[in-house]
Amino acid sequence: MLRSSFPRSISVALGAVALLAAPAWSQCPSKQSCLSTHATTGCDGADCCLTVCTLDPTCCINDWDASCVNIANISCVGYCGAQASGSCYVAHSNPSCDNSICCAAVCGIDPFCCSGNWDFTCVQYAGFACPGTPGTCGVASGSCFEPHAQAACNDVDCCNAVCSIDPSCCSQSWDAICVYAAEQTCVAGCIPFAPANAVTEFEGCDERYNDPCYVTSGGTPEILTPGVSIVGMIGRPPSSLNGADVDVYRIVLPDPDLDGQARIEVSFSSSPLAWVALVSDAACAPVSSSILHLSSNLCVDAVSTPMCIPAGAYRLVVCGGTYPAFGGATTGCLNGNKYTLGVTVTQNCVACSANSGSCYAPHATGGCNTIACCNSVCAADPFCCSAAWDTDCVTLAATTCLTGPPATDTCSGALALTMNGLVVLNTARSGVELAQPTGCGNGVFGRDVWAMYDATWTGTVEAQTCGSWFDTVLAVYTGSCKAPVLLACSDDSVICNGVGASRVGFAVQCGQRYYIRVGPKTGHGGEVTLRLNALEAVACPVCVADFNNTGAVDAQDLAILLNGWGTAATDLNGDANTSAQDLAVLLNAWGLCP
Repeated sequence: MLRSSFPRSISVALGAVALLAAPAWSQCPSKQSCLSTHATTGCDGADCCLTVCTLDPTCCINDWDASCVNIANISCVGYCGAQASGSCYVAHSNPSCDNSICCAAVCGIDPFCCSGNWDFTCVQYAGFACPGTPGTCGVASGSCFEPHAQAACNDVDCCNAVCSIDPSCCSQSWDAICVYAAEQTCVAGCIPFAPANAVTEFEGCDERYNDPCYVTSGGTPEILTPGVSIVGMIGRPPSSLNGADVDVYRIVLPDPDLDGQARIEVSFSSSPLAWVALVSDAACAPVSSSILHLSSNLCVDAVSTPMCIPAGAYRLVVCGGTYPAFGGATTGCLNGNKYTLGVTVTQNCVACSANSGSCYAPHATGGCNTIACCNSVCAADPFCCSAAWDTDCVTLAATTCLTGPPATDTCSGALALTMNGLVVLNTARSGVELAQPTGCGNGVFGRDVWAMYDATWTGTVEAQTCGSWFDTVLAVYTGSCKAPVLLACSDDSVICNGVGASRVGFAVQCGQRYYIRVGPKTGHGGEVTLRLNALEAVACPVCVADFNNTGAVDAQDLAILLNGWGTAATDLNGDANTSAQDLAVLLNAWGLCP
């Protein structure tokens, strides 16, 4: 006969009889949850199952219906998800808590929470491991000083203050940590955080001399230095001075990159309700027409969105109350009336400008110095202009802005180097011209570009890429471009700063040409600076008519002069023309150079 055929009272009576005969229910435990209805008897928690079936034996005789679930919910202390187990966000002496998903998540981290007791450690785990429901400050009904599963709390100012410290309190749950933060923050007289370099406002609380005309008159704005925070105090002192306390600061925004603008970010934190407004440097510019304004209460950190404005002088007006009204903070000269104000100024407002960094080397600011290329790259990846020109931006510039390999891609297009000088080479679209050199450690050229040095020194010199931003390889050759002879090579140098920078020393002789090959081991690379420095070398003797630097003026130099006849190429007397006068100079210098 089906269970539904019996009145509930008869079923209970029959169950009681059965209980006398079988006090240990064989249906406990079964496979189904104690907190969900199912067509079979018993449930998956042994203790909970016995508790429920003791209170209502029919739960172990017939199906586990809603009545059995309700008994389990209010009676099964220590069963995950049962109301009787207690809130997941409050410590208690029994194991488990009233949210089955949260309970399982926490006990997966710390099994003791389901076998011992749900202590404060379990409460802390619940704060970050359990799914919660986002809330809105003031709309949520829970107290800021009691933990609850719903995020946010009922006091708007306190809620905003806590969520500025721990955003999860408004997005996940108002747990014990949020309560602790509220107990520390949502009290009168909190002290706003001040950086180590902060300075104190010159004006005393019972004085009024940095307000030129907003409430008092005749004051002089105090100077505020970018990057240095100031700690001030607002309030109406118990003296003859009337009106709200208004503090005015003057700040000058520099323009070192000469683009006419500066990027500004204002931070403001106040114990009482207060605001700050950035206005022009004109005397008593209306705060209602401010460039930006911020409000703070209970020491909540308010930070403006970085914005670019014309470089030059501005004023910052600070007052208690609600913007733009002058008022509030009437509690006198108390320590709890403090505020902290700071302004951070950076540059790079015009990302694509000639003053920006190279398009083919990463830098911490956005944009690069070739405007057309910069615009193309930033159209594809706005991060490259809004944040930083990183290695991805360099790679994008290489593939977007360069249509082919550079002239220095081949040995015949090598760029001339001078002793103790440097050249900037771009490997971004180059290829590999020669076979890989041997005896160079792990040095393998993924791409290569070329420079050359016609020796005007003799001795030992070095070529190096110290400071490079990508892993480089260097090789030096003598001979000719058609038949180069490897002289020396280098992979990574341990005494050279940079990312896998290279440094190689080699001997040079006057009049000899040397080819220097540089490139990345992998990837596109980009701009790299190649330097040539004298180590133990001396300059070759100067001989004005020795055009081929052989140390002697001879028939070869005469042939060079005659080939340059009528041009400035082989001019020796400084008149920008090769003529008979230059021939006379050469003949007078005939022979070995001094």
